[in-house]
This record gives sequence, structure tokens and C-alpha cells, in this order.
Amino acid sequence: MSEVDAPPWKDVVRVCLSALSTFLAFGMLLPIFPVWVEPFTTSKTMVGLATTLAAGVGLVAARPIAAVMMEGRTRMPTMGLGAFSVGLSAGLLPFIDEVAFLSPFWAICVLRAIGGLGFGLVTTAAVSAITDLTPIHRRGEILGYFGASNALALLIGPLLGGLLEKFADVNVAFWVAGVLAVPSLYFAAQVREPKAAPIPPGSRRLVDALRFPALRIVTAGHFMAVMFHGALLAFGPLMLDARGGWMSVEVFFAVEAAAVVAFRIAIGRRFDLYDRLTFVRLGLALMVVACLLMGLVQHDLLVLLAAIIYGVGFSAYVPTMNAMVGDIVPNSHRARGFAIFMLAFDLAIAGGGVIVGPIADGAGGPQRALLVAGLAPLVALAIYASGTRRIRIEIKRR
Repeated sequence: MSEVDAPPWKDVVRVCLSALSTFLAFGMLLPIFPVWVEPFTTSKTMVGLATTLAAGVGLVAARPIAAVMMEGRTRMPTMGLGAFSVGLSAGLLPFIDEVAFLSPFWAICVLRAIGGLGFGLVTTAAVSAITDLTPIHRRGEILGYFGASNALALLIGPLLGGLLEKFADVNVAFWVAGVLAVPSLYFAAQVREPKAAPIPPGSRRLVDALRFPALRIVTAGHFMAVMFHGALLAFGPLMLDARGGWMSVEVFFAVEAAAVVAFRIAIGRRFDLYDRLTFVRLGLALMVVACLLMGLVQHDLLVLLAAIIYGVGFSAYVPTMNAMVGDIVPNSHRARGFAIFMLAFDLAIAGGGVIVGPIADGAGGPQRALLVAGLAPLVALAIYASGTRRIRIEIKRR
């Protein structure tokens, strides 16, 4: 491989490490937050509201903010602000009873929204930066590695958060998550970014990126594909906590993350050698299978199998979609394109934790809610199938 073809690995690694630190802080809360917040609520729907909808509000707000901060500018200041916000929100959770002007539940929702805001800024900035730094023919590969590095947060974070909550205190877990913003800020400050592409005259609105038809298709499909993930974040911990057995919340997320890391490292450059839609369809099909297993079975080994299948499916789907957006949207609209695409992710996460909430409160409980939410990836498959021709046409134009 020639020097021209090689991405600037040191800067790519710095972006990955900065994002990893922030995602680790966010991942630590996955197994402990829904269970911790439940005593502050009166229903599982409210647990979903605090876990995913509140974070989703912050995520939704983050995308246009990130687009404004980054379009025509470098990405790392946005990344630093996001890391600080995630650390601040986690570190203040132990002091929730000290907030006098809000009830504890609504104060939790506010802090969760701040954390979501930070997470949204970091993800938008990191994917934009990786795409800027990476040659187009290595884009799927590098975004796959980037996703694998972030999946380590889902492997290590829930285990670390669960262990700290069990052997120390839940507040200690929150404080450790807050401190993790510091290395994220350090690594972001070390990144040497390429010169930012100028904004076309008279083109500053976020929705300008939607003039690309293929982006509209993949954004709609992405919304449906990710909705189950929102339900999983909200009700997966409740389902596993209620079941007992050795298949705990921490084990589930760790196994899923291990499958993500293993698949992305194993596939590597194949993300760029094959048609992107092949990986999209494979990922969605595996996610549907995992949804069915989680919604129908009770045996620990089958739930373990669901975690592996879901991890592989999610691992195949997400980096491919990020690379596809980079292929579709030109550099002049990149920040806005990724902001809109990730906005669909945010709305799906928020909706997934609330839309099926009444089902979780009913006789079926959290498991039935996950089964119903599993219909969403099927709809995504249909959307991508109907838009295949348009997507391929626009990719060839770039």
C-alpha cells in the first residue's frame, strides 16, 4: 500500500481513543441506570422515558448544534464539548436529591438529556472526522475499526459499571464515568485535522442535505432499523433483572460487544470489497433473528445466542451505513448529512424506549415489548429494498 493510500493512522487512533473514553463513560450506565432510576418512577414507561427519551431529546438537539459548529470548521472542538457534557451529566447524578427546584425524576431527565447531548456531539464529530481523514476506498474498513474501538466501551463499560455498583456503590460508578471525560478531551486536542471544506454560498440550513434522494431513503430505513435498539436499552435490563439466572445485564452487553469487536476486526477491508447493501441486509436479518429470540425464549443459553447474533448483525449494519452516508453526501455537506442521518438514530432510540412502554407495563412485560419492537428492522429491510436502485445510482456519481 502506498503512502498516498494510507490513512493518517495516528490521528485516526486519537479520534478512536477520544470517542472510546466518552463511550466508555456512557456504557458504564447501561446496566445500572434503568434499575437505579426505577425507584424514582411509578411505571416502566417512565423508566423508558428517563432512559431513552430524555437522552433522545439531548441527542436530537445535538445534531443541528454539531452541524452548525462543524460545517466549514474542524471537528475536534465539537468533540471536546460533547465529552465534557457526558462527563458532567454522569458525575452529577449522585447529587440528584440536592436539586431543589425540580423533582428527582425530572432532574434525572435533565441530566440524562445533557448526557445525550454530549453523546450526540461526540458521535457526529467522530464519524465526520474519521470520514475526513480516510480515503474513500478504505472508508468502510476504517469506520468498521472505529466502530470496533467504540464497541469496547460496550464490552468494558457495562462490566465496569456493574462491578463498581456491586462492590463499591452506584455513586462511585457515576463519578468514575464523569472522570472519563478527561482522557477524551486530551486525545481530541492531539488530532491534526485536514483543512475544512468551505460551505457553498447560500447553503447553511441543516435540511439542505436532504436534497440527496438516497440520503432520504437511508435515513428513513435507519430510523426503523434502530428502533429495537432503543427498546433494548430501556427494557433489556429490566427483563434480564426480573428473570434471574446467570445471564445478567452485564454479561449480555459484554457478549454483544465482544461479537461486535470480533466481527469488525475479522471483516476489516471486506467492508469495502463487497456491495455495502449486502452487509446492510445481512445485519438487519440477523437483528430480526435476535429480536425473535429475545422476545420468545426464556433459556439463558438462547438469550446468550441472541446477544451474539445481535452483536454480529449490529456490527455488520452500523459501519456500513456510516460509510454509505459518506459515499452519498459530498464533503461540502458532510456534517449536515451525518447530523440528519444520526438524528434518525436519536429519534429511533427515544421512540423505541417509549412507544412499546405500555406493552412493557401490560401482562406481557418487557419481553413482549421487545418482541413487538423487533418488527421495526423488518420494515427497514423493506425500505432499503425499495430504494436500492436510487442508492446505487447516487453512490456511482460520487
